[in-house]
Amino acid sequence: MFYLGLAAVFVIAILANLVWNWATPGVKNTSLDLAVRMRLSSPPPDPSILIVDIDERSLALLAPDHGRWPWPRSVIAETVAGLADAGARSILINLTFSDPDRDHPQDDATFQDVLAHTPNAVLPITRLNPANDSQSQVAITRFAGAQIHDPAAAAKPIAVLVPAFSAAYGRLGFNNLPVDSDGAVRRFDPYLNEPGFSFPSLPLRALEAGGIRTGIKPGDFPDGMILNWRNKRGGYERRSFADVAADLESGDTRRVARYRGRLVILGATATGLGGIRGTAAAAVTDDNTILATAMDDMKSGTWLRVIPVWAMALLSILSILGLAATFMVRVEQRWINTLFGVLQTGFIAVTIYCVSYTPYLVDISATVLFALSYFTVTKVYAAIHLSAVRGSPTFSDFLQGHAGRPYLLIGVRGGEAPKRRVRLMVRRMERRFGIRNVLHVDNLFDKGHVLQQPVQGLSFVVIAVPSDDFSAVRKEAEDIARACGLAPRLVDVPALDNPQDVRRLFKAILGLAGDMV
Repeated sequence: MFYLGLAAVFVIAILANLVWNWATPGVKNTSLDLAVRMRLSSPPPDPSILIVDIDERSLALLAPDHGRWPWPRSVIAETVAGLADAGARSILINLTFSDPDRDHPQDDATFQDVLAHTPNAVLPITRLNPANDSQSQVAITRFAGAQIHDPAAAAKPIAVLVPAFSAAYGRLGFNNLPVDSDGAVRRFDPYLNEPGFSFPSLPLRALEAGGIRTGIKPGDFPDGMILNWRNKRGGYERRSFADVAADLESGDTRRVARYRGRLVILGATATGLGGIRGTAAAAVTDDNTILATAMDDMKSGTWLRVIPVWAMALLSILSILGLAATFMVRVEQRWINTLFGVLQTGFIAVTIYCVSYTPYLVDISATVLFALSYFTVTKVYAAIHLSAVRGSPTFSDFLQGHAGRPYLLIGVRGGEAPKRRVRLMVRRMERRFGIRNVLHVDNLFDKGHVLQQPVQGLSFVVIAVPSDDFSAVRKEAEDIARACGLAPRLVDVPALDNPQDVRRLFKAILGLAGDMV
C-alpha cells in the first residue's frame, strides 16, 4: 500500500503541476537552452538569406573615402540600389535613421530617392516605452501595413522611433526583440500586437516585400515563436559590406550574380554599432543573426513547437505508475534500477532526437524530476523499512495472519558471496507464493549473543502453505532454491492455531539450524 499511496500523492502533484502550466504556459528557459545546445543537428540555414555586415573590416576599408562612422547615407543608398539592380529579392535594412543628416542633406535626398524606387527595401520602426505615448503625436494609422482591430484605439498616439525617410513609410516593420529576464532572446514576435492593432515585424515585412507569404496571423504566437537556431549546420552566409560594395561596383557579372534572388539583411556588427545578445544557442549572438533566424523560421515553418503539457503530464503519470508496479510486484532491485536508468535515458534521448531532427521540443524536465523523486523515496523506503522487517521478523504477527495453516521451513547456508542468491530466492518465492505468505529470517540472534557466531551465514524462509496444496508448494520452493544455486533443507511444520505456538516454530528453526551447523 505504501507504493500505491505514494504514487497517488505524486499523481496529484503532477496534476497540480499541469494546472499550473496551463495557467503559465511556455517551456522553461533552462530546458530550452540545454536541449538546443545538446542537440545533434539543426535545420540548415536557408541559402537564400545573406547578411551584409558593416563590420570592423568595412569601417577600416571605407574610412579613407568616407571617414569614420556614421558614413554619409548616400553610401548605404548606393549599396541598396546596387543590390536591387542585382536582383535581390528583398533588402532588410537593420539600421536606424531616425534623424535627418543636417550636414549632408543631399545624401539624405539620395537615400530618399533610392527608397522611393526600391519597393522591396524595408526599414525598422521601434516601439518605445508605452509610458511615453502621451508625449507622441504619431498614430500607427500613419503607416501602411497595420491590421486595425479597434479604430478608436489605433488612432491614439504611440511612442515609436521611425526613420526620417517618408518614402519607406509603406514598408516599415518593428524591430523590437522580446528579451527574457536574463537578457537572452529565445522567442520572436512575428507581429507587434496591441489592443487596437497588429503590425508586422521587420523580418516578416521583408518576406512580404520579397513576395513570400507565410500565412502567419497576428494571434498565432501569443507567447512568442520559439526560434529554432541554426547552431549545428553552419551559419548564414555573411559578407562584409566593403566586399559587397566592391562586387556591385566591379561590373563583373559573376560577382554581381551572387546577389540575385537573395533575401538580404543589411546591418552592423562593428563594436559599438550592432546589438549583441545571448540566445538559447550561444552566449553571444548579433541582432542580424537573430533576425535571419526569425526570417528563416517564418519562411520555412521550422520554429520549435512545444509538446502539449497534458501529454507530458500523462507521460509523468505513466512513469510513476510503472515504477510503483515494479516495487509492488517485488521485481528484483537490479531490474528496477535498470528499468529506471533506461526510462530516464529514454526521456533524454527522445528530447535530443526531437529537437535535433524535428521541429518539436519535448520538455521532459518535470517528468524526469517526478520519476527521480518517486524512485528515490521508494528506494529509501525499500532499503530501510523492508530490510528492517526482513532482518527482524515479527513471528507473532506472521502467525496471526496465517492461523490454521501448515508451514514449510527452508534453510539455506550462505556466506558473503551467496547472499545475492539468497535475496534472489526470497524475492522469487515472494512473487510465487505472495509477499505476505513468506517470512525471511537471516538474523536469529543479535550481535554479542553466544549463538550468533555459530549460526552466522544461515538463512531461513518460512512459507505459510494452503493446507490442500502442501506437496506442490514444497516441490516449487525446492525448485526455486535450487534454481538460485542453493542447496535447501526443508522441514514441515504442522498448523499452528495459537499465536503462542511461535515457540514451536522457533524451536523448529533452531533444530534445523543445529542440523545445518
